[in-house]
Amino acid sequence: MKRNSKFLSLLLVLTIVFSSFSIAFADGGQDTPKDVASDWAVEYLMEAEIQELADEGYFSQFKEGVTRSELANFATTLYEKLSGKEVTPISSNPFKDTEDKGVLKAIALELITVEGDKFLPEEIVTREDVAVIIYNVIDKCEPSILGDSKDKVNSIVSNGILKGKSNNNLGLSDVCTREEVLSLFARAYDFVIHKTDRAAKGFLWEVSNGKNSVYVLGSIHVADSSVYPFSESILESFDKSDALAVEADIVGDQEGLQYMMEKAIYTDDNTLEKNVPPETYKAFVEKISAAGLDPKQFEKVKPWYAGFLVQGLDMQDASLDATMGIDFNLMTKAMFSNKEILEIEGIKFQADLFDSMSNELQISLLESSLVEVKENDVDVNVQGEVIKYMLDMWKKGDMVEFEKFMEKNNQEGNQEFNKMLFNKRNENMSNKVEEYLNSEDGETYFVVVGAGHLVGDTGIIKAMKDKGYTVKQLTK
Repeated sequence: MKRNSKFLSLLLVLTIVFSSFSIAFADGGQDTPKDVASDWAVEYLMEAEIQELADEGYFSQFKEGVTRSELANFATTLYEKLSGKEVTPISSNPFKDTEDKGVLKAIALELITVEGDKFLPEEIVTREDVAVIIYNVIDKCEPSILGDSKDKVNSIVSNGILKGKSNNNLGLSDVCTREEVLSLFARAYDFVIHKTDRAAKGFLWEVSNGKNSVYVLGSIHVADSSVYPFSESILESFDKSDALAVEADIVGDQEGLQYMMEKAIYTDDNTLEKNVPPETYKAFVEKISAAGLDPKQFEKVKPWYAGFLVQGLDMQDASLDATMGIDFNLMTKAMFSNKEILEIEGIKFQADLFDSMSNELQISLLESSLVEVKENDVDVNVQGEVIKYMLDMWKKGDMVEFEKFMEKNNQEGNQEFNKMLFNKRNENMSNKVEEYLNSEDGETYFVVVGAGHLVGDTGIIKAMKDKGYTVKQLTK
């Protein structure tokens, strides 16, 4: 990351400090299955959708059986995702009953062995068929991780990809439904990514008082599919925790989101145009007009909210999404597992904090979001570039580089802004971690806050060390 400027500390706000405002620009939240899926399958279906392991049309009619041609398409998609290679279909089609591209790709990869000139594309597959083709995909991509197994199904079972439908019953001859196939392919994807050490390590810490532990994860509030799946350290720590604590419940607090929107609007005769310099307003109108939005719809928004709106547009242009954000994902997991979700601040607190900013500071936030940079006469999405750089550090678990990055940008940024966003809030978050740590309820807490709150002289990690607690980074 070569670019540093006085604007970057303001641009960082949306991605690593506040969770509420990133969700305001998402397209309605993470997709849920269009038809009713079994409770056990929902989380796997979401993972399959995040990784785009199947076309959108397959995320419906979950109880229907999967055909041979559909299975071939799932298999080639999984291979392409895991290998990063695009498969070329076999040049000479051996079949009289199908010209399906996915089938011809699967034959080219030798994922399916067929005798004769009939593929029988509409024939419904069994759970055994699916297990065998998943083995073939993994063996083709990463032959060493499955070992030398003559029993393909047993290998898939022993590695936790295929599980029994009940005790001692694998149901191998049973029809395999869409929800089962999508779940099996999601498990297979996770298995390979973890076995090949490609899972995102993240910024995970354990704080201990010798008796209890609290897990603290630094989040990037907007992301893309590249941060999934999480490392085993994150998943195991989350699974053994009794409660999830977040800055704000951006999934369940609809009242808070409504409150934020009300705070963002002038209720008197004020307008955005009256409160910002003419050149700033002109740049804002040009930005949102270019995105296909009507400037008249935003005449009454306050400058701080206008700044977040512009940043949200840049996120979309960079294919980044708040519903892919780390804390959003973990809140969704907590809901599925009936894990309690606690708020450290809440959406109303965060909205009030921004609404309390001076007009000058609000203008600075808006102007920073409107900065345009060109390199070789090409527009550079500064916001997207910053986020992707931070996501890369997050995936590597490179806390040292992240702290250096934050320190430099905080030094170059608006000190009034930094103080408001970090100092007191960091202290409150540290106190909350200590409260969870010394709780008498015997529960284990998993705390997720913006990664910027962990680092620096006022950060949570230093505060916990200064208070005498044992602090250990679990992902390095």
